[in-house]
Amino acid sequence: MKFQRSLRVGISVLLAATVWALSARYADAATDGPEQVGSTAVCCDVDRADDIWLVSTRHLGCPCWDKSSNDVDLHVEHYGGKGIGWLEASLDEYLASSDPAQPTMVYVPGNRVDWNESIERGRHVRNSVLGCSNIPPVRFVIWSWPSDQIHGQIKDVRVKAARTNGEALYLAWFLSQCDPNTQLSILGYSFGSRVTTGALHLLGGGELAGRSLPYAEPRRARVALLAAAVHNYWLQPGACHEYALSQMDRLLLQYNSCDPVLKRYRFVEKHGRPAALGYTGMYIDESVNTWVEQTDTCCIVGKSHAESRYFNSPTLTEEIRDILFGG
Repeated sequence: MKFQRSLRVGISVLLAATVWALSARYADAATDGPEQVGSTAVCCDVDRADDIWLVSTRHLGCPCWDKSSNDVDLHVEHYGGKGIGWLEASLDEYLASSDPAQPTMVYVPGNRVDWNESIERGRHVRNSVLGCSNIPPVRFVIWSWPSDQIHGQIKDVRVKAARTNGEALYLAWFLSQCDPNTQLSILGYSFGSRVTTGALHLLGGGELAGRSLPYAEPRRARVALLAAAVHNYWLQPGACHEYALSQMDRLLLQYNSCDPVLKRYRFVEKHGRPAALGYTGMYIDESVNTWVEQTDTCCIVGKSHAESRYFNSPTLTEEIRDILFGG
């Protein structure tokens, strides 16, 4: 009997891993939906005068706040333009060159994104959201975190889910160093959404995994969460990221009730069956319904978890622009 139970458990785990793997593969390859990957949805690629930066935590381990916060050694690079490329810089240079009159947009990518791809995805996001607009030049920051794919589908997801807590601490600390008078916009995708809401929760005075941000100061932001790999109740009072909403001026939630990966979000935990905010959407009560907007993207994105499906859609990018930079 024990052998049979063990065999059944083993088969169940194997099937779950297989389903997750096939879902991820299918999600990247799926091309159904009226607006296709590779479409001409990005209407232009103009030479904007945006100030482009990359901030990386890929070389850092787990945050340890028993030492000075000045010891957070973020890797910083600045884009010098065509023909120059990326130049190594420092956080001091980033902060010293800040202009409070210039809005800042931070892009936080999702899982299984290596160093080069984070830059490429950042370029695509910037061109899609800003390239066709009349928005004045912004400071565009790519947040590059250690989300490279590791062996084992379920292991990969669970390791990255745990990693988002420390990453949220780093992002919160970074934002706490920036000029509070600067208009801040944050766009998070998939696990990048989890990093984003975790960081704002910390800035609101909350804790994550027993850690808090020393001398946390409130930091208001306009936020867009796409395909959010976040428990669908975590923004509610008493939940894990309960203070995140208190730090938002506006919030756009683009979820996908057809997403085959987020449909199986329950595998992110060994115990429990959580549902993803990016799959179910968010319960909105009268306290937030004036500044929170959400859209089910199923009819546009289709059965896919591919990030490009969102940014190749003029409809969805227009929503993002309106929330992050509109009135």
